[in-house]
Amino acid sequence: MLREIIIREGTPVSRYRYGVLKARALRSIHGFGSQPHFHICLQDDRNVLYRSSINIKSKAYPSELLYWIGPCIPSETESLKSLPSGFTPIENGLPIRGLDFVRNPLFHREDMVPLPASLPGPDNDLNEKIVALIDKAIQTKAELYVFGDSWGPELKTPDYYFGFLPGHGLHNIHMNQGNERPWHDDNGTFRDGAILIHDTGEDRWTGLFLAFQSQSWQTDEQGHAAD
Repeated sequence: MLREIIIREGTPVSRYRYGVLKARALRSIHGFGSQPHFHICLQDDRNVLYRSSINIKSKAYPSELLYWIGPCIPSETESLKSLPSGFTPIENGLPIRGLDFVRNPLFHREDMVPLPASLPGPDNDLNEKIVALIDKAIQTKAELYVFGDSWGPELKTPDYYFGFLPGHGLHNIHMNQGNERPWHDDNGTFRDGAILIHDTGEDRWTGLFLAFQSQSWQTDEQGHAAD
């Protein structure tokens, strides 16, 4: 875990490529420790493996993330479906527009509620909410569209959690604007992270959206806090 934190956490997003991963979930690992992340192993149509690493606890006060899981209708549904399997970089709004929770939201902000990473008892923390969502996606063989910042490939380093080689995947799968320092350099517009799940059998879309309570929802055109 320490290696992952040193390499990936607290690194400005400009050092990574923002984009979307189109793949199917295979398995997941609950987040644990002082800086927990929920991890998902995914596979594209070429049998290439990836890891999605999802923050479920904030380093800034308050530590509980805002979350919402529910139905959504992507603004570019057909364009998403036509994307090739695997990771597609998004630059200058192409080949599709990135996500922006403030300017083009797929949910109502007031529906988001804070939730701890882990708590005793059933169905009351982010680990349990996310694992239920991913388990259902695995059962239905749904397509996942993971928006975030890519890392890798780490050609000589197996993935820390799932062991595949080369190690690569996505992180910053949460709102990426309105950050205070020391995350000020992470800010941007139309580069928020989330997971959109398409149940192809039912043609139904479900989204997982996360944000830090310390982030501002009033942002300028660079994604910096405007309030």
